[in-house]
Amino acid sequence: MSSYQSEQIEQMERQIATLTARLAEAKSRVVQWTEANTSLSLSASESRAKNQGAGRGLLGGLLGSKYRSAVRAGAAASNAAIAKEVAEKRARIVEGKREAQELVRQIQSELTEAKTQLKALTSGAKAKASTKTATAKGATDSLALLQKLKEARDAGLLTQDEFEEKRKKLVADI
Repeated sequence: MSSYQSEQIEQMERQIATLTARLAEAKSRVVQWTEANTSLSLSASESRAKNQGAGRGLLGGLLGSKYRSAVRAGAAASNAAIAKEVAEKRARIVEGKREAQELVRQIQSELTEAKTQLKALTSGAKAKASTKTATAKGATDSLALLQKLKEARDAGLLTQDEFEEKRKKLVADI
C-alpha cells in the first residue's frame, strides 16, 4: 500500500469520526426538541389546572355567583392566552425538531458514503497487495519452470527450438 493510499484511508477514518460525532450531536438536538415539547405540555396543563380552581372555595361562596362568573371568565381568557402561547411555541418546536431530523438524515447519508469510500479504498489497497504477491509468486514459478525446461533440454527431452519457443513464451508472461 502506498503512502498516498494510507493518507487517503486515514483521512476517510478522520472524516468518519467527525461525522459520527456530528450525528450524535444532531440526535441529541432531536431529543432536546422532543423534551421541550413534553415540558411545554406539562407546564400548560399545570397552568390550566390552576385556572380551573379559580372562583371556587370559601371566597367564591362568600362573594356570590357574580364573583364566580367574573373569575371563570378571567380563567377562560387566561386559558385562551395559554392555548395561543402553547400553539406558537409548539410551532417553533416542530420546526426545530424537523430541522434537527433533516440534519440527522443528511449526516447519516454522508456517513454512509464515507464508509463506502473507506471500504473501497481498503479493498483496493488489499487487492493491489495481493496482485503484487501473485505477480511475485508468478515470476518465481516462471523462473522455476524455466529451470525445469533447461534441465529437460539438457537431458535431451526437448530440442533447442522447442526450448526457445517455450522460454520466449514464459519470459513474455513474466
